[in-house]
Amino acid sequence: MALEPEITQLELDGRWGLGELSDMTKDYIQLYGFAYSLIPDLPLARQQEVDYIYGKFPWRGGYSTVNFFSQLFHKIPPKLRPEVQRIQYASPGFIELAALLAVAGTVAAIVGTVCKSLKTVHDLYRSIQKASVDHELSKINLAKDDLDLKQRQINFCEESAKKLAQAFGLTEAQEQLINQKVRGNPVMKLKILLSVFRRVEPLAKKQSEGKLKVTGNRKRKI
Repeated sequence: MALEPEITQLELDGRWGLGELSDMTKDYIQLYGFAYSLIPDLPLARQQEVDYIYGKFPWRGGYSTVNFFSQLFHKIPPKLRPEVQRIQYASPGFIELAALLAVAGTVAAIVGTVCKSLKTVHDLYRSIQKASVDHELSKINLAKDDLDLKQRQINFCEESAKKLAQAFGLTEAQEQLINQKVRGNPVMKLKILLSVFRRVEPLAKKQSEGKLKVTGNRKRKI
């Protein structure tokens, strides 16, 4: 796959506050970093850097989540990160981006899939979060090499992660890539997917309201 940026758009409608626009773009670039990590044939050195980020955090609080997405995004070569080419603020309007279409398309697919069943996926997320407390997942330090997991914890994490992956519309190949990056650790996989939902949901809400449409279609060549 040739990794070259092309022009795509985030479609806008209605009125936007500056803070609202800032929050939207922050969620988008964090999902962009996650989607970039799912490209199957990244250059070897880049792939190793991405894999290292997947395994380096203990996932016991906000520090892990924020830094996971931030570091994934900053492993993308600068020329392949989304770059604003043009903004039209109207009804409708758009933000025109130079971006990797394979990555932008994955972000659009996840947001679009969640948007179609937003309440159902939100309820799934809430039920998994509640059950995670019962299974004491917050007490597990995933940075340790030797995890002492009970079978009930393993089963819960595997089943819950599978449901989230399906709710996001991830392909079998994408889910397998995640499995490889977390080295089969079911707790880490679940915590990553839960954190992905927290970034997808605001975008899906905006899309369901008609204020935003996340696209990954080519508009024109650079």
